[in-house]
Amino acid sequence: MIAYNFHAASNGARGEAKGGRWGLALPASGQAPALAGWGQEDMPSAERETIRRLHIDADPTEARLLTAVYVSLKTYPCVVLSGRAGAGKAALVQHLVAALIGVAPGQFVRIGSAQWTAQSGQRDYYRDLHTRFGDSQLSEVLSEAQSPQGAGKLYFVLFDGLAPDELFHYLHERLHLLPVAAKPVAALPNVLFIATFHQPNQLSVRDAQLLAYAHQVNVTAYRRQPPQLPPPVGLQRAMIRDSVRDVVEARDRLRAVFGGPQLPQLSPSAQIAGFLRWYGLAPDTTLDSDMWLFLANSFDRYGNGLFAADPARNLQIAYDFRMVQRVMARLDPANAALRPELARAVGC
Repeated sequence: MIAYNFHAASNGARGEAKGGRWGLALPASGQAPALAGWGQEDMPSAERETIRRLHIDADPTEARLLTAVYVSLKTYPCVVLSGRAGAGKAALVQHLVAALIGVAPGQFVRIGSAQWTAQSGQRDYYRDLHTRFGDSQLSEVLSEAQSPQGAGKLYFVLFDGLAPDELFHYLHERLHLLPVAAKPVAALPNVLFIATFHQPNQLSVRDAQLLAYAHQVNVTAYRRQPPQLPPPVGLQRAMIRDSVRDVVEARDRLRAVFGGPQLPQLSPSAQIAGFLRWYGLAPDTTLDSDMWLFLANSFDRYGNGLFAADPARNLQIAYDFRMVQRVMARLDPANAALRPELARAVGC
């Protein structure tokens, strides 16, 4: 039987990143200057309420992991949760959806893997049937998200336990989210995609490229049951409104947080740098569009850090996390066992 679950969710993309440069340097004072109206603890912020809901009953490791997934979804409309089977990836998704949209039938759709068809004598027939049904459900969600009644709502699509070729079908062939053969189209701002992926020991070049481009978050262990939360109010519209998908806007947000065109010098933290040196791993420290967007999205619209209250500390955590995720995406299969250690190194 092909099973699909429906619940609720919202938010998504804002177009493609634009070019432009903005240098990083340490201010003469050694500290980021404050900007009036930014970073105030009493400033109302729907995103801070979202983070508070995500952190209910979570230990520090789970809290940082949940924040990282949330910031990743603000940055790019698709996040791949990788890790061993049974690590709790689906439970993490349920927690995220419950915090953002609560119980909202039709806003959360689950599309499962067709790997069960391998046990059938008519594998190709059932696989094609399964894929066409999944495509139909995806089209239905996208159509509703674009309708007038879908405005202001978040829609989540969970690709649960898909094989690499299945993931490529949905992300590239159906959604055009990967620039493998052509420039990707702009995604809907209120549709978010999460894939749970049991990473095999061997990946094709194409599949490795898929995981390197999509935001991949490694999950080592997560609780099984999400906490009971009251209904969310206004959080869906806030995430849609406050997600930064434009590089110029991202730099403007960071300028406002740090009071000018200069940021603290960014480099891997001592713990991360030592870990990477020990295993002979070279980090990708490129300050490209993806990194700028992730850093900006780690702050809310008022300049409050989502990982940590101190702006410089929040910036460092976000930088370390995204850099380590890039290292994970490029790991040689022989070093695949390092993924859990890398996840722990960044605190999740």
